Amino acid sequence: MASVAGYAIVTAVVNLYRHGTQSASAIFATVVMLLVLNGFLLVVSTLNLAIQALEQKVNVIAYLKEEVDDETGEALRDRIGAVGSIVETVYLSKTAAMARLRDQLADRAELLDMVSGNPLPASVEVRVRDASEVRRVAEILRADQHVDEVTVPEDAVDSLVRLAQAARFGGAFTIIGFAGVTVVVIGNTIRLAVYARRQEIELMRLVGATDWFIRWPFVIEGMLYGIVGAVIVGAVTLLALGSVQGALLDVLKFLPIRSDPLLPLQLLVVTGIVGVGVGTIGSYVSVRRFLDT
Repeated sequence: MASVAGYAIVTAVVNLYRHGTQSASAIFATVVMLLVLNGFLLVVSTLNLAIQALEQKVNVIAYLKEEVDDETGEALRDRIGAVGSIVETVYLSKTAAMARLRDQLADRAELLDMVSGNPLPASVEVRVRDASEVRRVAEILRADQHVDEVTVPEDAVDSLVRLAQAARFGGAFTIIGFAGVTVVVIGNTIRLAVYARRQEIELMRLVGATDWFIRWPFVIEGMLYGIVGAVIVGAVTLLALGSVQGALLDVLKFLPIRSDPLLPLQLLVVTGIVGVGVGTIGSYVSVRRFLDT
């Protein structure tokens, strides 16, 4: 068994060097596909962090009518808190709203001294789990007879949700397309190698070699394309990730986003798995077609 594995690995390495131009083309296609994949994953990860950061803020504020008392406001808080997508609801009385404003303007206390009485309304502040649910929660609050006005950052929420969805769908189709091209390039490279060794393969079959014995060197060769491509992309990712991620975070600097410390490891794992997988599939399909015919 060890000798068979050794034969397959040595033969795969020899074929990789023997067909240098075709091998370089296959590795280049793999590198391009994996770079696009990593870029897509980085953008989607950053957008997800942005949406999570936005959801950590107060998504919806319902200002109550002047005549609403604390008991009614707290009852409204409890009712809206029962909605499935709600994470947190807070009732803020007129007194509490003024106290918060005084804390926020502690260094500009003279501004509040010019205000007589308490013009601030009571409010119910709502934080939802999913940014796409903000509009629905706002409509529920607007329909309540005790609510005077509802404010919601709809533009920011809608923009982020649409951008995240577009990135997911567009990136997914792009990756599928590049993966298909990479499989074809690797498959054609392996097919050329198989064709160049067709007489040797026929002799091996005549002496009783199984299809898998013949197939393994070519499958491993395809895996090597994926491995080499994954190593190159992994090195590029580690070198460029900080700069690229920093640029993306600068675009969304109005949100308190922290980079995911596990993202580099996740990208490396995905890069390795996808690279080896695409190389293996391309070579396996190509060899199988040859042996079937």
